[in-house]
Amino acid sequence: MRADVHAELPGIDAAARRYTDLGHDLPDTTVSVVGRTAWVRANLDVVAGAFEPLRERLEQRATASSRALGLQLGGLLGLLSTKVLGQFVLPLAGAGTGQLLVVGPNVLDLADEHGGVADDIRRTVVLHEVTHRLQFDANPWLGDHLRGLVERYLQHTRIDGNQLAELLPRLPAAVAAARETGDLKPLLETVLTDDQVEVIDEAQGLMSLLEGHGNATMYGATEGLVDDPDGVREALASRQGDVASKILTAVAGLELKRRQYREGEVFVRHVLDRAGTAGLNRAFSAAEHLPRGAEIADPDAWLERVNGV
Repeated sequence: MRADVHAELPGIDAAARRYTDLGHDLPDTTVSVVGRTAWVRANLDVVAGAFEPLRERLEQRATASSRALGLQLGGLLGLLSTKVLGQFVLPLAGAGTGQLLVVGPNVLDLADEHGGVADDIRRTVVLHEVTHRLQFDANPWLGDHLRGLVERYLQHTRIDGNQLAELLPRLPAAVAAARETGDLKPLLETVLTDDQVEVIDEAQGLMSLLEGHGNATMYGATEGLVDDPDGVREALASRQGDVASKILTAVAGLELKRRQYREGEVFVRHVLDRAGTAGLNRAFSAAEHLPRGAEIADPDAWLERVNGV
């Protein structure tokens, strides 16, 4: 599999650049095919650096509620997490520090279940993650902006024991509401500070754009690369219905990730239909042009604000 991924990467890289019109002057994309342990290690390195300011604050406190704090961090990690078939590890340590990973065992497991589209699954996963590489490396300010959101989120994390204790009586009702509606917003709004809710809204808009753009590209730039895009979409969708996925969805933040793919792709396709690639790429030109959370569900409002369409 490693040989196949490296052999196919130049063609996939070129297709992604043509479709997105991003990164034409960047060096060739590189990829590492890794096992599950290496994937975990790569993500732990990023998370450890991003959460260093919070660790320093916690060391100054005698006590903190691990349950409430865990829910706060789960909301952030849900927004930043990516599917473990493949991942562009976000460049939170600075421009150019992102890395493209393909988790070999997971891709092979899925291919075994859907043998007829095994090669297409592999190429589609790589195409999605190459798109993320182009998003960040063609627009270096984007990683700095995302890192700023993480820092703002952590800056306002509740670590005072008395404040956390006040939240605990409200958690059961918030959890029940989230289960009943399927929407994690009531739960997150109960646990998070007002400033964190604001950051979540900004991050949701950004991550929905990134994931929707990745999905639109991996299904739109398939000519000559992927023979059965519909079969791949069906195979990937099947992963959401297994028992493990249902359990993971119950963890705070993971439903937000699923919404990012679904709603973000609808947003991106609508913008591409109305304003073309140049119109969509306005979103990558400056932080103020990024879609807000509400605009993901109302792409015409974003077009009017940013493009005057």
